[in-house]
Order: sequence, then structure tokens, then C-alpha cells
Amino acid sequence: WRSLKNRIIPKVESFLIKEKTDKSGATVKSLRSSVTLALMKLFQKFPLKIFEEKLPKLITVVCGALRNKESNERDIAKDTLSKMAVSLDLKYLPLILSELSVALYEGYKLHVRSAALHSILVALSKKYQQPAVQSDDEIASLPFERCVPAMLDIIHQDIFGKASEIKEVQHVQKRLIKEAMGSKSQDSLEIIARNILFRPSVIAVSVKETLPGLPHASAVHALITPLLERLRDPEVSPSTIRKVKECLQRITVGLSNNPTANYDELLPFVFATVSPFVYGRMNPNTDEDNLDDSDGEEDVPIEVSKSGAREASKSKPEGSTTATSSVAVATWNPSSLGAAESKRAALIAKKKAKHDLHKVIDGVSAPKFTGSSRNSSLQSSSSKT
Repeated sequence: WRSLKNRIIPKVESFLIKEKTDKSGATVKSLRSSVTLALMKLFQKFPLKIFEEKLPKLITVVCGALRNKESNERDIAKDTLSKMAVSLDLKYLPLILSELSVALYEGYKLHVRSAALHSILVALSKKYQQPAVQSDDEIASLPFERCVPAMLDIIHQDIFGKASEIKEVQHVQKRLIKEAMGSKSQDSLEIIARNILFRPSVIAVSVKETLPGLPHASAVHALITPLLERLRDPEVSPSTIRKVKECLQRITVGLSNNPTANYDELLPFVFATVSPFVYGRMNPNTDEDNLDDSDGEEDVPIEVSKSGAREASKSKPEGSTTATSSVAVATWNPSSLGAAESKRAALIAKKKAKHDLHKVIDGVSAPKFTGSSRNSSLQSSSSKT
């Protein structure tokens, strides 16, 4: 064991990265995928403590290879990382996601990060099977549900964050980065929705403590709630609405293929999700607050009291309950003078007005000039001739 730990393993680890020189003379580092996977298989034979000590370094090396500017080298690194995620237990998936977020954090690396997450989810979806859950508290131990907030963080940054802004800039040369062409994040949302445990009605204290990223103690709430919160923004842009709509459509497709989504859970969840946008927030004091626009004045019908009744009311004692006579304000209606007596008369008047509008007035019936200077233009023209 001592020779294996001190001599063989360090020697094999030195072969993880291969350095070569390209045509321009620059040094290019490439990942040896076969050596990486073989070394991981060897580490899995070790005791758990030693394995967990060696694994982070191996993942760091693979994630570092994703920063390579050569697309072929990035593809090799993504394929290697996907195979590692499938071979490892799902409890190590948060380690892979955290290392992705640390190694790929700016520029073109943001596109590579979302593409790497998509390749991992595609590889996992081929072999992942949802475990049977006997009680609500067992949801806290499901590793895939624990990773949902971290995966959504990467996805939202790609769709709505800085990575999306880089894609929308016109002068960026997208052809240099293959991962910048299109977006795999919507596919990732569909895969997550297809593989999560659909239990929106579960509210367990243990789940809330162990999963602080899930505010409603359910993975499906963590999937839907951030998208709905973007729609609640009063200044939301049309492009954001379009992106949210596309994301919700892909999530719907994923949930329709989820074997754990039954009608008993799905229909109440749909109603609780849609009803706030249809009916608004169910607040009984909302109508009273909206009607309070009269500066404290009550809406009382306008009445005009007769002068005699006003004087009589002054002479009556205060304790008298006799109602004073009042006259309602007369309503005003437009005058009907000159209006057509029938529909036929109105049609004839309309045709006559249209004919008079296009009638040419000339000769004797032409309009006459008036005023003291009505003949000045004629005199000036005759004097010139």
C-alpha cells in the first residue's frame, strides 16, 4: 500500500494531462480520458475515506480541461465528466456541480458550463431510476432532489443571466465557441422535470432543514417558483416572458413523462400555480383598499332641498326623526332639435351632406371676395401689363 500510495498513484496522476505543441508553437494541454477513468475505477476500490480524498482532485483536473479553447478537447472533457458522473454515486453529484461553477465562471466558459451540465444530465437520465419512497421524510435523502437548486442556478444564469446577454450581442463571434450556438438549458429543464420525484404536497420539517434551497420542501416547487417570480416583476421584458414560456413548456413535457406524476398530485398543483395569476391574490381587504379613492368622503346621492323644507327643518327640534322632503337634481339630456325623425330621414340627410361636400361651386355661385382690399391683386396685375 505504501508503494502504491507514494509511487504508483502519483506517477499515474502525472499522465492525466498530455502536453503537445501546435503548428504555431504554443503548448496545448489535453486530457487523457482513458487514464482518468481508469484511475477513478482504481480509487473506487480503496477505502471510502481515501476515495473521498482523491476524488476532488480528479474532478478538478477534468473541469480544468473544459477551459481549453479547442472544441475537440472540450468534447473529450465533457464526455469524461459524464462517464464519471454515471460511475459515481449520486451523492457526489453536488461536488461535480460545485467544481463546474468554480472552474467555469466567466466569458465563453459560461456556455461550456451549461453544455457540460446538459451532457451530465443526458448520461444520468439513461441509467437513473427513481427510488421507491415509503415516507415523506425519505425525500430528504434523495440525492438528485438535493442537486436541483445547484443545477437550476447554472441553467438560469445561462438563460436569463450574463451568458444570455453575451449570446444576444450581435458582434460576438459565436462560431468560435460551439457551445454558444443555441442553448441546451431548456433540454436540461426537461430532463430534470422527467426525473424528479413529483410530490408537491409533501411538507416535512426534516426536508426544509436539509434542503434550504427548496423553499416549499419539494423539487418541483424549486423548478417552477423561480420562473413564476420573474413573471411577477412589473417591469418584465417581452424577451423574458418568451423565455419563461419556453422553459415552462419544456418542464410540462418533462412532467408529462414523469412516472411519479399522478392526477392526485398534479391537478391541485396546477390549480395552486395558475390561480394567483387568474384570480389575483385572494385578499378580502383588496376591494376596500381600491375603493378608498374619495379622500374620506362618502358617496351620497346629490339632493337639493326645497327652501320651505330647509326652513322647516331648522325650526324642528334635533330629536325629530321626520325626514325632510328633497328634490333630485334634474338630469341633462342633449337637445333633439334638428335630429332626424326616422332612420330613412337620417340616411337622406347623410347622402345630401356627402353630395354637398363634393359639389363644385363656380361661376355666379362662386364665393365673393370681401373687404377693402378685394380688388388690389387685380389692379396690381393690370398695371404690370
